[in-house]
Amino acid sequence: METLKYINISNFFIIGKFLLSVYNRYIANFLDIIILAVVFYKIILVIKKTRAIQIVFGIFIILFFTTVAKFLHLRSIVWILENFWITPVVVFSVVFQAEIRNVLAQIGGQIYGSKLKIKDPYVNEVVETVKDLSVSMTGGLISIENKVGLKNFTETGVPLNADVSKELLLSIFKNKSAPLHDGAVIISNDKILAAGCLFPLSHDNVKMFGTRHRAALGLSEVTDAVTIVISEETGIVSVAYKGKLKTNISPKELKEIIVTSGEALL
Repeated sequence: METLKYINISNFFIIGKFLLSVYNRYIANFLDIIILAVVFYKIILVIKKTRAIQIVFGIFIILFFTTVAKFLHLRSIVWILENFWITPVVVFSVVFQAEIRNVLAQIGGQIYGSKLKIKDPYVNEVVETVKDLSVSMTGGLISIENKVGLKNFTETGVPLNADVSKELLLSIFKNKSAPLHDGAVIISNDKILAAGCLFPLSHDNVKMFGTRHRAALGLSEVTDAVTIVISEETGIVSVAYKGKLKTNISPKELKEIIVTSGEALL
C-alpha cells in the first residue's frame, strides 16, 4: 500500500511537471502573442484617422534616420538622435497624452458602464427635439454621456441639472440670440447637466464641416459620448461617435443609435 501511495504521488509530480513544461513552452507563448495582438489592435483603433498616426510615422522616420546615421558614422547627427531616444517614455507621454487618456478612460469605462446614460423615457424627448430643430433648420449640439464622464466639459458651460424635456432643449437652441445657443448641451441619465458647453475641435476634415461638426468629432475622439449635430444651413442631422461622423440621420436611425450606445455607427 505504501509503495502504491508513493507511486501515485510520484505520478502526480511527473504529470504536474509535464503540464508546467507544456504551459511554459507553448501556452505562455500563445497567450503572450494573443494579449499583445489585442493590445496593439486596440491602440491602432484609437489612433486610426487621428494626428497620432502621423506622429507614429514620424517616429519611424526618425528611427530610420538614426539607423542610417549610425551606418554612415555621422557622429553629430547620431548624438542628437540618440539623445532623442534617451527618454522615450517622456516623449511618448507628451506626444500621445490625449490618446493615452482616451485608452485609459475606455478601459476604466468597461467596469463602470454598459450603455448611454439616458433613461428610456427621455430618448423620445431628444429625438423629437432633434426632429423639430431639423425641420426649422436650427443649429444644435447635444451630447449624451456614455462610460467616460464628461464633467470636464460640463464645467465649461452653464450648470442646469434640469429634467430632460423637449421644451427646455428647444428654448436653449431656438433663441439664436441667447448666449447658450452656440454651445453644446450635455445629458446624463434624466438630467440636462449643462448648456453652452465647449468641446475640443477636431483637426480632421476641417474644410468639410462647420464648427459644430468639428466640435462633435473632437469630443468623440477623446470620449465615447454620442453627440448629435443639427446643421443650421441644411437642417441635416449628424451623429459623432468614437471618431466617426454619420450624416443624414433619420429619426428612426437616431433612436436606434441612442438605444444601442452608438454602435449602429460602427
